[in-house]
Amino acid sequence: MDSIGNFVSNLAHRVQDVFTGEDHDQHVKNLDVHGNQRDDDDEDGIKTLLEQQEEVEDAAIEAAKQEYANIKPSSQFKAGPVLRYQDINVDQRRWVGSALIVTDRRDPPRLAIRDPTKAQVGYSRARLLDSWEGNHFYRYDIQLTLLNHREKNITYWFETENGHRVQNPQTWNFFVPALDEAHNWAFYSCNGFTSDVEDPETNFHGANPLWDDLLTAHDAKPFHTMIGGGDQIYNDDVLATPEMVEWLALAEEDRATTEFDGQKRYAVEKYYFDHYVQHFTTGSYSQALSLIPSVNSWDDHDILDGYGSYPPKYQLCEVMQGIGAAASRFYLLFQQHANRQTTRQAGLSTSSTGKGWNCITHFGKRTLVVLPDTRSERTKELILSEETYKLLDEQIRRNILPTTRHLVVVLGTPLVYPALTLFEDSLEAMGDSLSRQSVVGKIFGKCKAFENVLGQFGPELLDDLVDSWACKVHTEEKRKFVELLQAISQQYGVRTTFVGGDVHVGGAGRLFGKDNTDRLRDPFHMTQIVSSAIVNGPPPGAVISALHKSAKTYPLNDFTSEEMTEIFHQDVNGEELEHKMLLNRRNWCEVRELSGLELEFTLRVENEDHSGTRKYPILVDRLEVAAREY
Repeated sequence: MDSIGNFVSNLAHRVQDVFTGEDHDQHVKNLDVHGNQRDDDDEDGIKTLLEQQEEVEDAAIEAAKQEYANIKPSSQFKAGPVLRYQDINVDQRRWVGSALIVTDRRDPPRLAIRDPTKAQVGYSRARLLDSWEGNHFYRYDIQLTLLNHREKNITYWFETENGHRVQNPQTWNFFVPALDEAHNWAFYSCNGFTSDVEDPETNFHGANPLWDDLLTAHDAKPFHTMIGGGDQIYNDDVLATPEMVEWLALAEEDRATTEFDGQKRYAVEKYYFDHYVQHFTTGSYSQALSLIPSVNSWDDHDILDGYGSYPPKYQLCEVMQGIGAAASRFYLLFQQHANRQTTRQAGLSTSSTGKGWNCITHFGKRTLVVLPDTRSERTKELILSEETYKLLDEQIRRNILPTTRHLVVVLGTPLVYPALTLFEDSLEAMGDSLSRQSVVGKIFGKCKAFENVLGQFGPELLDDLVDSWACKVHTEEKRKFVELLQAISQQYGVRTTFVGGDVHVGGAGRLFGKDNTDRLRDPFHMTQIVSSAIVNGPPPGAVISALHKSAKTYPLNDFTSEEMTEIFHQDVNGEELEHKMLLNRRNWCEVRELSGLELEFTLRVENEDHSGTRKYPILVDRLEVAAREY
């Protein structure tokens, strides 16, 4: 089968090279060990770091409190630097990542990288990804060797500032893990406010409190990676641009047939570019982007609220598809350091449907992280295509190492979550009437967003209800996905865990074998971590009450059940809680690997005064098995 697969892949690349004008044989020679395209201009600088021997076997690197007043986006760029983590090649002890800048200069500076265990500074040259209206996106590839038992504190800076060498350039730093030690990471989602949140500065002290808390945790024990689980940016106001307001005001049939002309395209692209630049250069979030390498997936707000779940007449119309194309262009650039031609080199994979950018990456030797793109192929009835499930199955199996103990699957919305079937049926029955809008407003506090953004469409509103895995239309797809992962857990002896955001609450759930009473040896026991939002406001208490009433034990298939679990016995102020499964306060998740190879997921929930967090730990044991197959 491998030879057939290689032949098909080789043929596909030859066809692609015919259209791109590349010489196929040279194209193959330029691929690195991961099948990614090399950039010869970067070889000298990268090799400087890769080929030098460590001057010390162990570098005693200790975390120190950052001077955050001095850590800010570079003044010579429109945006950046932004760090991205791609993968670790365990066999070669190689860390692979990148940095991104956006600038109006055509002569970007070299990136200088200091590894404290090497005698010489390494350099990476800028690689142009794309340009928009005189603004250029440059990617710097970074590759580093890892020590076995000690993390490294890597310092980086730009060789020149505004074309001139300076004596004391602005510097940044990040930490890379030791190969044989823990890979520490953070998870966040919903990194912005929706229009229904009133006076965010007064009511929530703005967007910084939980990012400040994350950076404080990073000071105490550095994170090697942070995962953005979707909605890293809220782009809903793309529909508030004058060109889109004019389009929304058209009659229903006219909206569906309107051309996405040059004027509309420019307005939409300008919105995405400007909003990304503003968002990535503001507040504590911009500091985190330059200090902790990111791994990202996306969800609807990275495009616009509800994208993918609109009725086909609107979802497939030219204007909506044009909006999606513009959103994906800037998502790839800002969040994945890629363009449509370089996604493979950036470690992203697409199935034969040609849609979506899925990511599978190693967080060290023992954890494999999978981020399916659950937005690009989405329709009202579908989350992922059969072709993408096949691709994920093959790639997960190919990337599991003999040392892998945990498989973490990051999904935009939680896979295990209360099923609000009653409300879902009510919304379907009401169609697009005002009574339906009223129900949405009362139950979910979303009436304002519904009126301002989505009311003129009348799509199925709210990700945590109609757009989620808990929606009954996705029940069969959810079952098949879980059974795919159950087969992998059984065969390879790995513990599968789901992590998801979107719903603006913290919580946990689980899948488990109906006939297995030993959790440690149950391959069907899979924990669901729910962490959301790091910025957006939580839903009202009525939603939490409704969710708890629906939080029963449900059968997934003949041998598996699912349920939410009680982890919140006390509120952040110490008061006893009536509802113990879900807590409607802002939060993010800290993830540490323990000495027994467990993963400890700690929900850090915001205090009432918006200063600091209270910790709620959830322990995920490794799967105890007698034998492992490969």
